[in-house]
Amino acid sequence: MKKIWYIIQREYTTRVRKKSFILLTILLPVLIGLMTIALVEIATNAQEKLTIAVKDESGLFEDKFRGMDVGEHLRFKYLTNNPQSIDSLKDIYQNIDCDGILYIPAIELEKPLGIAYYSANELGSITEDHIKKNLSEEIRNRALLQRNYNVDTIAMFDKEIAIEKIINDEKKKGSSEIAGLFGYACGILIYIFLIVYGAMVMRSVTEEKTNRIVEVLVTSVKPFQLMIGKIIGIGAVGLTQFLLWGILTFGINLLLPLFMGDKMLAMQTLQQSNQLANASESTQLLMNISNAFQDLSIGRMLFSFVFYFMFGYLFYASQFAAIGAAMTDDSDAQSFTFPVTIPIIISMVLMSVTLQQPFSGAAFWGSMLPFSSPIIMITRIPFQVPWWEQLLSMFILFISSLGMVYIAAKIYRVGILIQGKKITFKEIGKWIFY
Repeated sequence: MKKIWYIIQREYTTRVRKKSFILLTILLPVLIGLMTIALVEIATNAQEKLTIAVKDESGLFEDKFRGMDVGEHLRFKYLTNNPQSIDSLKDIYQNIDCDGILYIPAIELEKPLGIAYYSANELGSITEDHIKKNLSEEIRNRALLQRNYNVDTIAMFDKEIAIEKIINDEKKKGSSEIAGLFGYACGILIYIFLIVYGAMVMRSVTEEKTNRIVEVLVTSVKPFQLMIGKIIGIGAVGLTQFLLWGILTFGINLLLPLFMGDKMLAMQTLQQSNQLANASESTQLLMNISNAFQDLSIGRMLFSFVFYFMFGYLFYASQFAAIGAAMTDDSDAQSFTFPVTIPIIISMVLMSVTLQQPFSGAAFWGSMLPFSSPIIMITRIPFQVPWWEQLLSMFILFISSLGMVYIAAKIYRVGILIQGKKITFKEIGKWIFY
């Protein structure tokens, strides 16, 4: 055990001391912080003030336009009782401190034709949608009133129906879509970790074999000790990097309000003032996120993430280590790594099915098979998967990881000392039973 610990220390310290590791660990949170600053700056400073004059010959929209302003960034100047024609106004709108003029002729509610916008500059798509939405809403309401319909009653029935979810006699408030995003994010993190750090294990084994360093190392440690120490050491590097990313990102987000508090407050005010968006939808989204957090068992999620993170890595890293030991040149890498990476890629495809139907047969078996369970089960857990399914999945992955380490050690023991010989899958199969 002492020798394994020395190998773990060596693999860990040699990597965390590299400039590339330090730069990447610091650079990513800094980039996230800079991106946040850029978004705040764009949201608060990049938007120019736009004032639109409204020439309404129909007389239908005066009250509507008085409530269509969006903060200081979009203003409407209603030209009440202006005797000038649109032909003269469209040439002199700049003289009344306006950026454009919206012309509404005396339209028919059934055929609202002839509405035009005159300006030297094109309207932004969001601003255009804002105007069209409000005009359409007003025309619709007036057409309904003209037919003696109760607009308020119709608006009441236009609302979406809410479905109350009672799962196992327990009321659930959160949106399944928001819950699925939590599981999807965790699955993506595990996927990245398996690919990046599994390949790092393989490269490390291949380099030591190519440089013949391993021939010296096996004189003092057993091949199994060397392999497991390398796997754990590199895995610890990955855990350290993810932990530091989380701490630094959290710290930067705490510091940002100290330096940009006023601008961040202005951006929040802008968002809350119905900035070219549907306020009820934004409020509903925030409520769904809040309710999803309430329904989500954070303790269970963290425990599950760490477990599948560790044993999923152990399951795949041992395979990558065996491949690195069996390879005699870089040309063999593609043929050997293809069978290992295919299940990981299939797991990512299966994630979309899992998000749509988390209790389907495909999702169930995907969360049981050790080749896909680290990604699929962590995606299903936010949907309140029964504990017996999760415990069975964890047990299968635990036993499979130990079994894979045992098989990889058999391959590693023989393959690590073979040089200059073309290795086949048939020969690797023989090594397992030596």
